[in-house]
Amino acid sequence: MTASLTCRQTLSLEAGSVYAWETAAGATGNILIDPAGSVARPCSAEGMPLGGMFLVKSVGNVENPHPDPGIRRAFLIAASVIFQEAERQGRLPDKVTRTYW
Repeated sequence: MTASLTCRQTLSLEAGSVYAWETAAGATGNILIDPAGSVARPCSAEGMPLGGMFLVKSVGNVENPHPDPGIRRAFLIAASVIFQEAERQGRLPDKVTRTYW
């Protein structure tokens, strides 16, 4: 099965950059990337962290994972897409779309 994910930066805050993400299946969410571009957290549209789940890019493990595997997977995919594009561009991207299986 092939799916796609679109992430776009919606806010730039002192705490980092907020990205809205959406899958082709209609799942949506927001993710906060810290100013150093190394930590991702689920957040509200306003950039307030939600729950304790986070991902440190250099470690690669989701810490304090959400009990719902769908939420955990969507978060991991969105964070990975943003981190990969930031490495490719040398900066956090404004928008990125990926197709995955």
